Amino acid sequence: MVMAAALATIAAPRVVRAEGTLAVFRIDPLGVSAEIVARLEALLRMELGRLADAALPSPGQIQRLVARHRKLSGCTGGVHCLARAGALLKVKRIISGNVGGLGDSYVLNIKLVDVGAKKEVRRIQETMSGHPDQLIEAVRVAAYRLVAPERLRGSLEVLANVAGATVALDGKELGATPLAIQHNLLVGEHTLRVTKAGYSDVLQEIKVRLQKTARIVVKMQVPKGGGNLPPKREKTIVPFYTRWWFWGAVTAVAIGVGIGLGVAFSSSPTVDCVASPQRCGL
Repeated sequence: MVMAAALATIAAPRVVRAEGTLAVFRIDPLGVSAEIVARLEALLRMELGRLADAALPSPGQIQRLVARHRKLSGCTGGVHCLARAGALLKVKRIISGNVGGLGDSYVLNIKLVDVGAKKEVRRIQETMSGHPDQLIEAVRVAAYRLVAPERLRGSLEVLANVAGATVALDGKELGATPLAIQHNLLVGEHTLRVTKAGYSDVLQEIKVRLQKTARIVVKMQVPKGGGNLPPKREKTIVPFYTRWWFWGAVTAVAIGVGIGLGVAFSSSPTVDCVASPQRCGL
């Protein structure tokens, strides 16, 4: 099976330095191969050990504890019996849960119990696929969400074919493209919006992954019909009769007509109406 082969290639847990305050009591299989569940539990223990920076009780220690205290053999997730197991293991917090199968996916159900307070602190339900990378990351994310959600962070970088576009994540402005790497972002789904005057807005769902940088490349386009293009400056129409050249032309024509009339009148013979009244119509 691909799942078993992928899990088998994962390195063995590191040797840790000291006894810690956290224990994994049991992770039960529900319709899933016990071998697969054992490997998932090993992954979970490994990541929890890194987070606690201390040793967790081994599966062998848990088995010996249950052999000595028979009532614990029936403890499958009850808060009081888990608190009892945690007290015997001398830890402050204890984890228990199960893995169920759903098609080609696996569902990890685990909870964290405060031993002293005898109270459930947190419960996680994580769906994992059979791809090795996704499986490892899902188990790591589950461990962080369970005991150190404040450390569940990733990074984001946004590039675009247009410089100076405004980038916002979940409604909060981060800067402009090309956007430098933004660190310390919450792992999970986010809404990314990239805007710039003259271009259609880009809106998409993105995923920030644990301790990784999500690089998003955005292609901005000029919308058909102008969209949100800046309005064109309207051209003011000036009546032609207010133009300087119009009145210059009128003046020139008037001068020409005046000269023509003057020439015509100067070339006509002078009529003496007193001497020749008949020529003047008298």
